[in-house]
Amino acid sequence: MRRANSPFNLSLLDLLTAALGAIIFLFIITPKGGQGAAVAQQASIYFDTATMQIHGRLPDSLVGKTSGDTLFAMLVDYRAINGPDVGGLEAELAAQRRRAAEAEAAQEAALAASKRAQSASEKADAARRLAEAKAAKARADARVAATQAKPTAKPVASAPTPTKPPPAPPAAKPVPKQPTYRGTPPSVPARLSFELNWADKNDNVDLFVCQGNNCVFGNRKRDSKIGDWDSGKSRNRLFGNDLRTNQEAVRQFDSILPGTYTIYAMFKESSSKKTSVAVNGLIYTKDAKGKPRGETYKRTLKLAETRTRLITVVVKADGTFTTR
Repeated sequence: MRRANSPFNLSLLDLLTAALGAIIFLFIITPKGGQGAAVAQQASIYFDTATMQIHGRLPDSLVGKTSGDTLFAMLVDYRAINGPDVGGLEAELAAQRRRAAEAEAAQEAALAASKRAQSASEKADAARRLAEAKAAKARADARVAATQAKPTAKPVASAPTPTKPPPAPPAAKPVPKQPTYRGTPPSVPARLSFELNWADKNDNVDLFVCQGNNCVFGNRKRDSKIGDWDSGKSRNRLFGNDLRTNQEAVRQFDSILPGTYTIYAMFKESSSKKTSVAVNGLIYTKDAKGKPRGETYKRTLKLAETRTRLITVVVKADGTFTTR
């Protein structure tokens, strides 16, 4: 008597088990996730009792803060509660006057820069800087007035203390016409490229290209107003080979996006226990007619948990750019 065949025989179960095992194996060996979030350095503050001054270290995100915005600014306004400190208030008044003079010099420099601006992007950037300088000047004047009004301060003489006038801003130099770039082009063809490389791929260096607080880097690889991040830093754990490179870049492929870009870098770690690393930077543009322009620079980074500003680049739509 012939026995009926069943589709779920031993051979089919072997095949399904082998396929499931292969999927589990691939899931285990496939790299998952990206680099961990960078550790942000906190504000560190200490008080020098000999000079009656407060010192501290601030990350980039807190540099522009003023009194009332951060704990550091609150500590700057600290007063002794055991009695009036006339000497301390006099020193503070002198410091506030010095800051007011510096703010006035910065305002005059921003006003001169706004008059020299030609293109729309330069005028917008100059107007923004002028508004910031005026606001800083107003805050400095308000702090001077508030310090003078404190009852524990000694009466201020009618004749102001003579101060050295701030230096006049340097005369604007004509921007030379940028020659055609003759150096090594970017490793990937692009209309605009910000590149950074270093000697040893075992040194971990991160590149940041920012517009204000908006940045493109390893953990945020694309922004339509800045460009695309690119790096070969990865490992193939299946075959055991190391595909990491000693280069990172942010590129624009379709067209040049004009604007002001600030380039930062951070030396995070080194397997050879280095405390500093030399990096080489490249700024490269290529206009619609195919004319390349470029500029290289060198910097030295110290091992730290915070990023370091390398250079600021103002790029125009025609591919020309200036650096500072």
